Parts: sequence; C-alpha cells; structure tokens
Amino acid sequence: MNKKAIIVVMIIAFLIYYPVIYGLKDAFIDDNGRFTLEYLLDIINRPNIINALKFSFEQALLSSLLATVIGSIASLGLLILGFKGAKTLRSLSIIPFMAPPMVVVVGFTSLFGEKGWVTSIFPQLRFLGEGFWGIIAAHVFYNIPLSLNFTYSSFVSIPREIVDSINLYSSGKTVFVFRKVIIPYILPAMISSYTLTFIYCFTSFAIPLSIGGVRYSTLEVYIYYYYKLMMMPHKAAAIAFIQYLVLLSVVFIFTFFHGKTYAPPIGYTHYKLGVPKPLKAILYTVTLLVFLYLYMPLFSIIYTALYNPYTSEINLHGFHRILGLGYDPALGTELALVYFNTLYYAMMTAFLSLVLCSIIVYFGTEIVDALYVSLLAISPLTLSLGLLRAYSYFLPPPVLIILAHTYAAIPLVIRVLRIGFERIGRIYVDVAKVLGEKGFTLYARVIYPLMRPSYLVALSLALVVSLGEFGATFFLSTNKTITLAVAIYVYRGVRDWQASGAAATLLLLITSIILLILSRKMERWL
Repeated sequence: MNKKAIIVVMIIAFLIYYPVIYGLKDAFIDDNGRFTLEYLLDIINRPNIINALKFSFEQALLSSLLATVIGSIASLGLLILGFKGAKTLRSLSIIPFMAPPMVVVVGFTSLFGEKGWVTSIFPQLRFLGEGFWGIIAAHVFYNIPLSLNFTYSSFVSIPREIVDSINLYSSGKTVFVFRKVIIPYILPAMISSYTLTFIYCFTSFAIPLSIGGVRYSTLEVYIYYYYKLMMMPHKAAAIAFIQYLVLLSVVFIFTFFHGKTYAPPIGYTHYKLGVPKPLKAILYTVTLLVFLYLYMPLFSIIYTALYNPYTSEINLHGFHRILGLGYDPALGTELALVYFNTLYYAMMTAFLSLVLCSIIVYFGTEIVDALYVSLLAISPLTLSLGLLRAYSYFLPPPVLIILAHTYAAIPLVIRVLRIGFERIGRIYVDVAKVLGEKGFTLYARVIYPLMRPSYLVALSLALVVSLGEFGATFFLSTNKTITLAVAIYVYRGVRDWQASGAAATLLLLITSIILLILSRKMERWL
C-alpha cells in the first residue's frame, strides 16, 4: 500500500473513530479538563448498573446459545433434506435478520402481548411478549438467521469427495459422521456466530427498552437513561466505556474463530446426506417450526394494524393516521417530513457508506479485517454519544443521524464489497495496469463493472440498515428529524396500537421489497 493510500485510509479511520474516542474520554475528564476516575468508580458501585451488567450478560449468553443451536439445526435440515425450495428459504432468511427492531417489537407484542392473538387463545404464552423471556424470544428470532447462514456456509464448504464418501460408506453410522466430519467443519462457524450474536444481544436497545422496561435494562439502555433523561454525560460515558471493554474481549474471540470458518466455494451445489428416517422426521419438524417462528411475528403485524383492542373492531384507523401527511400531535411534526427524513437518510447513508467502503477495500486491503472487526465493538448509542459530544456544536441533527446510520452500515457494506473484490480475477486488474489504467480510472473502468453485483447487494443492505435503524436515531433525533422507525415507538408510547402496527407494516413492506428483489443475489454473501 503506497503512501497516498495509507493517508486516505488513515483519514477515514480517523473520521470513524474520532467521535467514539471523544465521547469515551468524558468518562475520565471532568468539566475542568482534569483526569479523574470518579465517574467510573461511581458507576461500577451503583447496584442498578451492576444489575444491568449482569442482565446484559445473562440475556446475551442465553439468547446466543438458543439462536446458535436452533439456527444450526435448521441449516442442517435445509441442507440434508434438500427439499425443493430449501435454497429459497435460506435466501429469504435475510428478511427476519434485517427486519427493523421496532417492527420486531410490534410483531412480538401482536403475537404474545396482553392483547395478542396467540395469547388470546393460549394465555400462558404471554411471557414470550414481555419481560425477561420476551427479550430472549425476540433476540433468538433476530439471530437464528445469522447462525443458520454461518453454519450453512460451513456445511457447503465440505469437499464434495468427502460428501460422496459419507453417503457411500457411512450408512447407519450417523454419530460417527457427525463426530468425525460434520462437527469439525461447522464448530468454528457455530462459535463465530455465537460470539457475533452475543455482541448484537449485549448491545440491544430497542427490544429491552420496549419489551423489558426498567427492570430488564441493558447497559445500552442505561447509556440512554443517563445521558438523555438524567443529564449526566460523564456517567453515560463511563457506562459506554465499561460496555466497550466487554465487547472488545468478545470481538477478539470472534476474530479468532471467524478466521477458522470455512468459506463456501463459488458456484457450490447443494447436496443430500443419507440419514436415518427418524432423524429426517425430526429435522423436517424443527425446520418447519423455525421458519414459522421467523415469519409469524412479521405477518402478524397486520393484525395490530387492523384490530382495535379498545373496541374489538377491525378498521383502518391506523393506516388513515399514518397516511395522512399533515401534522400529527403525537409526533410533534408533519408525517410528510417523517417520510422524507426516512428516505433521505437512507439514500445519503447508502451513498456515503458505498464511497467510504470502496476506498477502504481498494486502498486498504491490509486493514479491512481490522476495521470491520473493530467496528463491532462500537454500539449504536456509544457512537451516538460520541457524535453528540464531538460534532453537535457545528453539525445539525440530520447530519449526525446520517453519520450514525453510515457507521452502522459500514460493517455489512465492507464485508460485501471485500468479498466481491476478492472474487475478481486478478489477471483482469493486472492486465489493466499494464495497459496504463490506474487509480480512479482503473476502479471505474475495470473493477466496478466486475463488482456490480456486489454493489447492488451492498446498496440494498445499506438502505435497509438506515430505514430500520432505531437506537442512534432515537438518541439523536428531534421532532423535526424523526423517522418512521421512531414514529412506531412514539405511537406505542401514546397507546395507539393500530398506528404503530400500520407504521410497522409500511416499514416492513419497504425493507422486504428491497431484500426480496436481491435475495437470490445475496445468497453468495450470506
């Protein structure tokens, strides 16, 4: 990497990490600019923070374990059973994984809440819509697709000759096949998906805030409480610093095992393994139940949008409210502005993330992995805290929100563009360089055309991340900058369940259309 490339990548890294460092420094610097440990010591001695730390660990450990086990079994079912549509089901699992957090909240409460249609039939299942188990259920829902795709990729990376040998010689030796062949291949992927799921669950904000309440608050929720409600920025920074230390240690584990995860070859084919009929029956049942669990909350959102729990009537009140583009007193702004914000932030996020990640992937191939992994340790509210402390004096809230959305999209966009870049035949690039192409023209005339499918996938993921992002938007927004995701939370706050359901339905429809258009293309990057 030449000096110019090093300078470019360093500038981008500085732009990304500067606000985070600036926000975390408040944990150690008082208002007079002096170093102190007062805030950190005060925070670690508070019972509510200790309880939040314990709860963050407990729910993340349990959620990750359940999601990893269930997702791995489902991936095994999709692969071994090899039924028609298995490939499509796997591709479509991206929709639950990328569903906006507030949409998932509405989906689970419409199923298992006080007025949920499932709990109206089976009231004993209400525990899945609130409190500790409600948080676990929602986190497991979110991360089953992650585990499913990680382990699926490892399954299909098993060399074909090994698969043929298994089918030929291992009849009746299922335990031996799993112990000697399958588990060694998929174990690194399972541990990798477990640690990544742990990170997502540990930093969860929207689900504990909406389903858990104060009793079941994560550290991420307490960052919000201390900064926005209690007006204690130094103590909020101290909480963010503690959380950052925990995440860094988990990220190291993820890096180690992710490097040992097998990658599927380009153009791989699906195959069947010979397994006993009882195991097939179990796999069919589990796979069916898993996908019902993934899609029932999404489809049930329409129930919330149409059913008025106060009058027990079916009507279109929710859609009438959210589709009236005038001023909404609950939101404190015009709905037309809410839609404009949502789409504008998404487009700007897609543009910025694609530009930044293209530069990083092209010029900084040596640091792509380090940047991708290190960003996982930065939670949305830690980033938002830093953006407010570093830039709020001269940047307006819309710009801060776009920056937060961009940073949230970068890990996914970088992963997609990096894989696309590595799959380009190096001979094309080398020939272009010999013919005099270099710098921007090389990228624009040679590399970009070869990477166009990667850019389409990266663009769609960046749009979906921005459309559904809640934590940073909620932390940074004012009445004039809220998005549709925040509007869902506000409508829930004023107990207009139909409006929240209608807004969630609309947001899910937009994100699903984007993902469905490119779902088959995405399979190569899942």
